[in-house]
Amino acid sequence: MVALVKWLLVTWLSIMAVSSEENLSRLKKDEAWVCVRWQWAGAPVDGRVMCVEWARKDCSNRLYPEICKRGM
Repeated sequence: MVALVKWLLVTWLSIMAVSSEENLSRLKKDEAWVCVRWQWAGAPVDGRVMCVEWARKDCSNRLYPEICKRGM
């Protein structure tokens, strides 16, 4: 459970880092960068992961676009 929480926190922080002001100007209103491939950044028991591949995600046709933008 703790590893999952750490993974979600790292994923969320990674999304926020990519969503800097520079990248926000290139995204449409309901788009977001999400991690589509990740790998362990050390031993799996440490619970640290890093994103290997990012992709744009269109959240315009979702009921709750805010949740979609968080990558969930």
